[in-house]
This record gives sequence, structure tokens and C-alpha cells, in this order.
Amino acid sequence: MKRFLKTIPFLLTFLLIVPVLLFAGQHRVIRVVDGDTIVVNYKGKSEKVRLLCVNTPESVHRDKKQNIPMGKVASDYTKKKLNGKYVDLELEGKLRGKYGRLLAYVFVDGRNFNLELVRQGLSPYYTKYGLSKRYDKKFREVERYAREHRLNIWGDPELTKKYLRLKSKWGQQRS
Repeated sequence: MKRFLKTIPFLLTFLLIVPVLLFAGQHRVIRVVDGDTIVVNYKGKSEKVRLLCVNTPESVHRDKKQNIPMGKVASDYTKKKLNGKYVDLELEGKLRGKYGRLLAYVFVDGRNFNLELVRQGLSPYYTKYGLSKRYDKKFREVERYAREHRLNIWGDPELTKKYLRLKSKWGQQRS
């Protein structure tokens, strides 16, 4: 009985890690589309990946009026951090979004890049399609940090107002 009880923590850890490892694998970033969308080599072909729980300002929208300078800042940051790198993808929920893109958390050098975008104030914690099942608490913490330090979108009164209004529509007014 004691032996069985000692194996429970190992078994629980195994059950939590195995689903992540099933989808883990190094994927080369072929190009960065914008702050929250990249193209990777996935299973031998080019696939667009939409980063989960982030929504950076627009930089390459067809409607040019949607593109704003902060969108270029976010896009340039993503290019600097991910272009040509090898990343791991962690999938959660639906495999693909409405535009056919893979939906994933992107890990570079072992760090969750989605969280990094929010920590840098380049995106709010985007909850329009639901809360993060794995990282909700962490997303809230890093967004609070970015807001308190008025980083990027949170340092611009108009963008702050816009994103707080959107967060209210998404059902998440405060982080």
C-alpha cells in the first residue's frame, strides 16, 4: 500500500506532462506575419500559427486604417525574438481557429512567448474565446505587471481605454 501511495505523485505528473509532450517538437519559424501570427514548418509543411490568448495591435491588416504604430512595435518584437528560431508548440482546446490557423502557445528557449507578449505590454490577456486553461493565473499576473508599469499599449491612454473596453466585452474587466 505504501509503495502505491509513493507512486501517485509520479503517476499524476506523468498524466499531466504526457499530453503536452505529444504535441511538443521543434518547429522552425519560417516567418513572422505580425505580432501574434507566425508561420512554422509543422509536420513537413508551412503552417500559420495564431498565438493563443494574445491579440497584438494590427500591423498588416488589409484595411490600412486598422494598422497602428504599436502594431509595428509588436510585430518587430516578435520578429526579433522568433524569426528563424526553433520553437515548441503547445496546443490547447481547438486545433485550428476560424481562419484555419493552428492555435498554440509558442515556446522559445523554454519560455512561453505568448506570456512574454503580455508581460511586455504588447498585448492584453485576450479572453474573447475563453480563459487559458493552463496559464490563466500567469496571464493575469503578467498583464497586471505591464499595466502597473504602463508598458507599450498600457502606456498609451487611448490604447488603454480601447483594450479595457474590449476586455469588458470579453467578460474580463480586471486582471
